[in-house]
Amino acid sequence: MQTMSRRDLLKGMALACGSAALPIAASQALATESVDEAEEQSEYIQAGGYTLIPYTQYASGGIKTDVYAVILFENSNSTFTKYQVAYTSCTCRDAASNYRSVMYVELLNTKPTAEEATIRWITYGENDGYIAGFWGDSNPVHGRPDYTAEYMEENFVAKLVKHSKADFDAWGGYGTQIEGIDTDAVAGATVSTSNITSVLQALFAYHAAKYYNK
Repeated sequence: MQTMSRRDLLKGMALACGSAALPIAASQALATESVDEAEEQSEYIQAGGYTLIPYTQYASGGIKTDVYAVILFENSNSTFTKYQVAYTSCTCRDAASNYRSVMYVELLNTKPTAEEATIRWITYGENDGYIAGFWGDSNPVHGRPDYTAEYMEENFVAKLVKHSKADFDAWGGYGTQIEGIDTDAVAGATVSTSNITSVLQALFAYHAAKYYNK
């Protein structure tokens, strides 16, 4: 991966999330002149209390852009780690409706290897009575009136539970699904499913580096 300047990375953070707090945090971090050299070269950037993780964002037709998702929340216990991750849903829409998505996901810490670590739970809705996620794509998916956020939660998102880092590492990229996902059930949501899978692939890499020292 090409090394970017800290200034460019922080600009990327402001673009990666739609909340007002993150651009403010980026501005504060940009004003800090003393930056540790190791942090400058790190693949994962810490700024304003947030962690940025690189992933590939897909637009219609498989057009790729290297951008950053933002870990908004991370809480670990002996069994699993909870994450909230904000990322760009789709760049195909007008800027006035180009909202961001927030996924809530739990990754296991107890598997023998990082490759065996699996998704314990994932949602764009509620978790234990709290609004933990937000579906930022169109609802329903453009051109598919049956593909509502609820449909996608049931037919794609929930099906990702128990899938491992190895499954996501083996993913074939835009327009494909990890093994075990019903391709026909989500055939009209290529951009949405590709970006979800790409973000999870990146999150697993971060999880492996932090909790499995890989």
